[in-house]
Amino acid sequence: MGHLYTTREKYAPEQLDEIKRKYTPPELVCCAGSREIIDREVVFVGIGISDLAGAVAKLVHTPNVILVAEAGYIGFPSVAVLISPADNSAGAMAMCHQSLPEMFLDQQSGFVDVAYLGFAQMDKYGNVNVSYITGQQVKMNGSGGGGDTASSAGRVVYTVEFNPRQWVKKVDYITEPGFLDGSRDARKKANLVGGGPSAVATNRGVFRFDAETHELYLAEVFPWQDEEDIEEVRKSFPWDLKVAEELKIMEPPTERELWALRLMDSTSNYILASVMDRPIGKIILAGKLNLEGYDEYLGMQEKAIREILEFVS
Repeated sequence: MGHLYTTREKYAPEQLDEIKRKYTPPELVCCAGSREIIDREVVFVGIGISDLAGAVAKLVHTPNVILVAEAGYIGFPSVAVLISPADNSAGAMAMCHQSLPEMFLDQQSGFVDVAYLGFAQMDKYGNVNVSYITGQQVKMNGSGGGGDTASSAGRVVYTVEFNPRQWVKKVDYITEPGFLDGSRDARKKANLVGGGPSAVATNRGVFRFDAETHELYLAEVFPWQDEEDIEEVRKSFPWDLKVAEELKIMEPPTERELWALRLMDSTSNYILASVMDRPIGKIILAGKLNLEGYDEYLGMQEKAIREILEFVS
C-alpha cells in the first residue's frame, strides 16, 4: 500500500504556505486516493479523477494491480485518462476485453477488490446520490454502474474535490449504498455482497468510516492543515463530524506521483480547473478553430500515449 505519512514539524511555517500553493485540488485528490490500494488487487476505475487515482497507483505505488474498466477492459496499463466508459484507449495492451454485462457479473461474483467512484451527495454513513437533487430539481447522470459497484466491490474509495454542499444529513436518493442506516448488519440484511465505502479522498483530507458505528470521520490531513483549517472542515458538515484521536499527516504529492498524473492527463482535462489554462484552451485562444488546432491537440495526445506505452512495455 502506498500510504505516505509525515509530521508538521518537518516543515517550517513558510514552507507550508509555499507547498500549499504548489498543487491543484485535483492533484491532491488523485495522489491521496492513489495511496489506498494494496498491490495485486483487482481495481475498478471510473472516469476522470477516479481513473487518474488508479493510474497513479499502478505507475507509482502498486505496479501489480489489475485495472478493470466498465466497458470490459481487464488488466490494462492505462495509457491515458479515460474520458468515457467505453474509451478504447483502455484496450491498448489490455490482458483481455469482455462485455460490459460480463464485467459486472464478475464484480457481483466478488472478483473486484476495490473500486474508485465519485459522488454529488453523501451522508454520514457513506450513502451516495448521483441521480437527482430534489430542492434544486437537478437531474444528474445517475448510477452508470455505480450502484452495482458500491453494492458488490470489496470496498469503495471515493475521490472528489471537497465541497460543503456535498455533505447532507440525508441524501435525496440512494444511488450507491454505503452503510445504509449505519446499523451493524445493514448491508448484510440488504443482501449487499461488497464491504462498502472505506475512504473518501479529498483535497481537504482523507475521511474514513468507523468500524463499529460506520460513521464518517476525518482521518488524515495535509501538513498545511492546521487546527483552524480542520475546524473549518468540520463546520462544513451538517452533523458533528468526528476527528481521529491520532490524526495522521499525509506527505504532499511526490514528484513521481505528479509525473504519473501529468503523463496520464497530458491535455490537463482534469488536473487543471480552468479550461483556458489547458492546452485545448490555449489552442482556442490562439484562434486555431480549424483542422490545424485539431491536429495540434491530437498530436499532444499521441505523444503522451507513445510515452506511456514506451514506459509500460
